[in-house]
Amino acid sequence: MKTRYLLFTLVAFQFLYTACTERVDIDLEEAGDPLLVVFAEITDEPKAQAVYLSRTAPYFDNQELPVVSGAEVYLSDGEKEVQLTESLEEPGMYLTEDGYAGIPGKTYTLRIENVDANEDGVVESYIAESVMNPVPAVDSVSVTYNDRWEGWEVELYAQEPGETEDFYLFKVYKNGELYTDSLQNYWVTDDKFFNGNDIEGPIVQYFDEENDEMVADGDTVMLEMAAITKEYYDFINGVLAEVSTKVPIFSGPSANPEGNISNGALGFFSAQAISRGSTIYKEE
Repeated sequence: MKTRYLLFTLVAFQFLYTACTERVDIDLEEAGDPLLVVFAEITDEPKAQAVYLSRTAPYFDNQELPVVSGAEVYLSDGEKEVQLTESLEEPGMYLTEDGYAGIPGKTYTLRIENVDANEDGVVESYIAESVMNPVPAVDSVSVTYNDRWEGWEVELYAQEPGETEDFYLFKVYKNGELYTDSLQNYWVTDDKFFNGNDIEGPIVQYFDEENDEMVADGDTVMLEMAAITKEYYDFINGVLAEVSTKVPIFSGPSANPEGNISNGALGFFSAQAISRGSTIYKEE
């Protein structure tokens, strides 16, 4: 018999986060036992990098998403492996020491041990890898109000390298607060239309006035550009497709977006180099 699960893939644990939450709720059909859910985005910004562990839960249980405590979590750059420490304040969140920064060009490996996701008494091991690709510097950012669409367009200016096929994720902050706090606000793109050229003002984020996403005169808007792998690009697009309205309505059951965690776990481990640019909005 199949059990309906509530899957939180990009970042589950709504109750673990504050202002810097990326999250999405997806109703998926899963057979059998609970599965481990992993979310981790490590960057080249010096800080305490975080890995979040949870497990799927029955949809109709009306319970908080169960976190996974007591796991052994390791992060390696191919030369040195460090063990993360579980937060005492937020169980299920595992942290590196403060000041840990990834290095673009390196391949990072996430290793998770001592987990019994399906609670059968047998511990499991999981592993994932991600390359941290270099990211172009953000030269400048502009914010323009579009009367036709009744919203504010966030536009990017940068120089894109031409030697490789690249993929990017864009997040945006307003007055220091992360606006892209749910996956439906993620914007991702490849470099098909500007590979090796100046990036001259494409719209990479948007504030929708209809949804009360307002930008006022004097607000500071900061754009974050992250270089991601094609696998993470495909994963985000897959999740977005699952949470969007299906047409036709009876178009078939949902499917798990393909992550990069071994042993049947759900979610994704991504290593990202980031760059930022900001502007102060001035009403015209």
